[in-house]
Amino acid sequence: MIIWRKFDPEHPPTISGNHLISDGKNVDIALFDDNLWFVSDMSSIDGSDAVTHYAKINLPNEKTHLMVVTTSSTQ
Repeated sequence: MIIWRKFDPEHPPTISGNHLISDGKNVDIALFDDNLWFVSDMSSIDGSDAVTHYAKINLPNEKTHLMVVTTSSTQ
């Protein structure tokens, strides 16, 4: 599951690196570093000012900060 966060320039992501980004219509990858989005010139997202949401990219072998709760019933 992708956890999208609304981009707030006053409270930017705390982790530098590649993120999924969106302008509300399109999705792409951009580098976030030094409080700036570096969006590819070939992106369908029209520059860093167009970024409205972002998500950290996590690989299958990385642990996430989600907790899975399961329940079992015994009779």
